Amino acid sequence: MGKNRIRIFDRTVENDIRYRGPLSYRHLQILAWICISFKILFILTNLSLRIDPNQPQWLYSLRDIYDNIGEFSLPLFLFANFAIILDEKKSYRQQLIKFAGLTLLIVVLYEVVVHRYMTGLLAVAFKDRTEATQVIDDSVYTLASGGGLAFNIFIDLFLCTLLMFFMNYVPTRFFTGKKLVLFRLLALLPILYEVASLGIRLAICLGKLRPPVFIYPFLTTKPAMSFVLFMLLVLFIKLRGFRFRRRGKSREAYRAFQSTNVNSLHFSIYASIMILVTGLIDLLLYILLSALLAMLGQADTAAEAMTLTEEMILQKGKIVSALGFGQHFLMVLVIPIILLFSYTRTHKDRTGDILIPVFGIALAVIVTVEALYQGLLMEIPNLMNRLALALNASM
Repeated sequence: MGKNRIRIFDRTVENDIRYRGPLSYRHLQILAWICISFKILFILTNLSLRIDPNQPQWLYSLRDIYDNIGEFSLPLFLFANFAIILDEKKSYRQQLIKFAGLTLLIVVLYEVVVHRYMTGLLAVAFKDRTEATQVIDDSVYTLASGGGLAFNIFIDLFLCTLLMFFMNYVPTRFFTGKKLVLFRLLALLPILYEVASLGIRLAICLGKLRPPVFIYPFLTTKPAMSFVLFMLLVLFIKLRGFRFRRRGKSREAYRAFQSTNVNSLHFSIYASIMILVTGLIDLLLYILLSALLAMLGQADTAAEAMTLTEEMILQKGKIVSALGFGQHFLMVLVIPIILLFSYTRTHKDRTGDILIPVFGIALAVIVTVEALYQGLLMEIPNLMNRLALALNASM
C-alpha cells in the first residue's frame, strides 16, 4: 500500500484527495464583517467612556466584549483574501482596487464622524467649537495611546495583498528576466510601511509622539505577532513553490497544484500550527514584558524589585497590551474555523461576492448611526447639566 502512495507534489486535480473543508472564503468574509460591527461598537463605546468615565460598570464590560470579538475581523479577512488569491478567484488588480477603495472609504467616514458630527455636537454643548475640537483631539489621542484606535483593517489587507503581489506575481511585460529581482525587492515597500506604522503606534503608546488626528486611519492595525504570522504564511507559499519547481515542474503546474484540495488542507494545517506557535510566543512576551515593566517601576534595590504583586503586573500589562502584545493570542480561537476552511471551495453564483461587502458596509453604517444615537441619548442628561451650568455662569 505504501508503494502506491502518491507524493504530495505529484497530486493533481485528477488524483486529488476528496476531503475539502466545509467553510469557504465567503463564510469567512461574512464572519469578518460581523466582527467589524463589533469593532465599531468598541471604538465608539471606548470614546464615550474616555469623554465621560462616569458610566455604569456594565458598559465597561460590554466594551471589552466588543473589543475581543472585533479583533477577529482582520485574521478572518486575511484568510479569505488568501483563498481568493491562491485559487485565482480574482486578480491581484481587483483585490488591490477593492481594498484601496475600502481604505479610502474608512478614511472619509472617520473624517465625517469625528470632525463633523462629533465635533459639531460637542460644539453645541460647549458653545465653543475650539474647545469641542480640543476635547475630541484629546479623546482620540487618549484612545490611540491606550491602543484602542487601531481600526482601519482595510489598509492592512491592501498592504498584505500588495506584499503577496510583489512576492508571487510573475510580470509578463516589465520586470521580466533578470529584472524580476527588482520586482521582488518592491515587496520591501509594504513591509517598511508596516514596520513604520508599528513604530508610530509604539511611540504613541509610550507617549513619545502625538501625530495629527488625520493620521490615525492610515495606521495599520495588526499586532506585532500577527504581522509575523502573515509573513510566515507568505513564506510557506513561496518556499513551497520553490520546492515544487526544483523537481523540474513549471510555474503553470504549480498554479494547478495550488488548486488541489491536498494543498488547501496542508495550508490550513500549517496556518493553524503557526497561529498556535505565534499565539503562545505572543502570550509569553506579554507576561515577560509586563513583569519586566513592573520590576523597572519598582525602587532601585534588588530586594524591592522582586516584590511584585499580581496587581502590579496586570497594571503594566495594560501598557504592554497597548503596545500590541497579548492581543494576537486570541487568534488561537479561530483555529477550528481555519481547520474547517478550504480555499479551493468555490461558488457558482458570483453575486455573493458583490452583495457581501455591500451588506457588510450597510451593517457597519447602521451600527455606527445607532451607536451614536444611543450614546447621545445616554449623554443628554449630562449635556443638559453642562448647558445649565454654562447658562448660570453667563447670567
